[in-house]
Amino acid sequence: MKPVTWEDISVERISNSVQRRVLWGDQGTFAQLTLASSTHVAKHRHSAEQFTCIIKGTIRLNVDGQDVLLKAGEMLVIPANVEHEAWVVEDCVVWDFFTERRDDWQEGINQYLDLSLIHI
Repeated sequence: MKPVTWEDISVERISNSVQRRVLWGDQGTFAQLTLASSTHVAKHRHSAEQFTCIIKGTIRLNVDGQDVLLKAGEMLVIPANVEHEAWVVEDCVVWDFFTERRDDWQEGINQYLDLSLIHI
């Protein structure tokens, strides 16, 4: 076991406006997402509970019909199986931790992130 930094993890370019670095555990997934302003993350849900922390920027989320504005330093827990979507208000760096592995990501299933640009 040895420590790693985000810089040790390769960047996965999902689209022109979304980049991701992922740290895989046996029971969870930790990701750093870089999202360009005006990016829309389409409605989706997953079986993992999601812990979101905004490192830089501002993002507007709709979680189960409730709007939430998150700014740098703020965090939110999105329950498992709850539909949610996001609009990036200004360029963001986001840390997301999921309570179970996002095997769908390892399988390349992430259409809700793939070139889904909608301008706010």
